[in-house]
Amino acid sequence: MLENSSYVLDVYLRRPTDQYTFTPPCPISPEYFLPPKPTSTTPAPLIGAESEYISPKNRPRQGQGQPNPIRILEIGAGTGYVGIALAKRLTPDCTLILTDLEEVVPLMEKNVAEHLPNNSSSTRQCAHVLVEPLDWGNSEHATTLLSAGKMDYIIASDLVYFPELYPSLLQTLKEVTVVGETKVLFGYKERAPWKETPFWEEFGRFFEIEVVRIEKMRNSRSDLESGKDKVGEADEEDDDDDDEDPVSVYGCEGEDRMYVFVATKRREEDILVGVDDTLTTLMMMQIGY
Repeated sequence: MLENSSYVLDVYLRRPTDQYTFTPPCPISPEYFLPPKPTSTTPAPLIGAESEYISPKNRPRQGQGQPNPIRILEIGAGTGYVGIALAKRLTPDCTLILTDLEEVVPLMEKNVAEHLPNNSSSTRQCAHVLVEPLDWGNSEHATTLLSAGKMDYIIASDLVYFPELYPSLLQTLKEVTVVGETKVLFGYKERAPWKETPFWEEFGRFFEIEVVRIEKMRNSRSDLESGKDKVGEADEEDDDDDDEDPVSVYGCEGEDRMYVFVATKRREEDILVGVDDTLTTLMMMQIGY
């Protein structure tokens, strides 16, 4: 049993593979991901995916087709696990900002130094990671973070647990996002629905929410390479697989009920008057998805 949703969110924040497909897909464009290091256990990248990446020294100058630098903010980062793991997979064009309470900043700085020893070097081969304080509901902290530019993506994992913090968390999410430009990638493990549902109902008033689903692919390249699909091999297993729906709510395949949401901020005129029951309905009828 997984203790939190950090792992499922971490898996979602990766390059596409031929083993499974997410809907919606990870919104971070594949051009910002480093080519994966081939191992026996790493999911194989889609054929041709490596060709999307161009090393920094071979890229055209700014204004000649070079990808725009992107900024990613993780709120309530804690140890920084999700953000540091993501930074290792992204190109130097990306800046990833880990945030939490001021007293947590030293721990995050220690972990960044340990896992990304070349973080401050101009020759680093992955995303640049910054560590900053962000107390939910503190508008001054939010303004300081945005002074260097808007955020393209917000990462949030397992933040919905104390009802007294919901108003502050929602305020911060609204302050650090831009309508039509910022994507919020939210990992959530259901623990006490009666206590957590009010946050999602209010969050849905201000953000449009998509629930990530997963489709596991049959006869993927990894299966072909292992020879699993040879004629006459594992026929009984294949027959059993045919009875299963290949599409399911991502994170809910086992006994845990975890979710990944992709959210975008609503325009002022589109803010809902009443609570939004999109996620409440999903959680109550999850078996039907």
